Amino acid sequence: MKKVTLLALLSVCIATPALADNTGRFYIAADLGTASYSNTTVPAVGGYPAATFPNPNLFSIAGGYHFSPMLAAEIGYTKFGDSTLGYFGIGDATLGMHSVQVAAVGTYPLNPQFDLIGKLGFSSNTEDLTGTGGFAPINSSNSKTDLLIGIGAQYNVNSQTSIRAQYQSFGKFDSYPNPVKATAFTLGVAYTF
Repeated sequence: MKKVTLLALLSVCIATPALADNTGRFYIAADLGTASYSNTTVPAVGGYPAATFPNPNLFSIAGGYHFSPMLAAEIGYTKFGDSTLGYFGIGDATLGMHSVQVAAVGTYPLNPQFDLIGKLGFSSNTEDLTGTGGFAPINSSNSKTDLLIGIGAQYNVNSQTSIRAQYQSFGKFDSYPNPVKATAFTLGVAYTF
C-alpha cells in the first residue's frame, strides 16, 4: 500500500500539466529581487574620494489580464529598498525609488511547462533623495516616465500557478546631476483566477 501511495504521489509531481488557455482571465503576481543602479556615484570632493550608492533589493506586485494565450496586459508597482550612502563620516544621503508600470506581456510556450516571456511598456519612475551633514539638507523628489523592457521565463506548476524569473530595465529616474538608471533581476509567483 505504501509503494502504491508513493508511486501515485510521484506521478502527480512528475506529470506534465495541460497547456491552459487563460484567455479572458485575470492574474496577480508578486516578485522579489535585486536592483542594479547606474549613475549613482558621488564625485570626489575636497580630498574625499568618489563613492557610490549601494544596490538595493526590491519588491513588486502586479495584476494583469490575458487577451489570448500569448498576450496579456499588466499593471505593476515596484518599491526599491532605500539605498544609503554614508560619505566618510561627513554626512549621509538616502536614495529611495519606486515605479508604476504598464506593459504588454508576450508569452511564447516552449512546452506545457515552460514559457518565455517578454515585456514592453512604460514605467513612471519616482526618486526621493534626502541628505544630512556634509551633503547639506537635501530633500528632493523627481519623476520621469521611460520605456520598460523585460525578458524572462516561467515554469507552469499547473493551469493557475506559475513561477517566473525576469530581468527588467525600468529606464531612467530623473535626478541631479545625472539620471539614475535601474535594472532588476526578480523571482516571483503568478496566479491566474
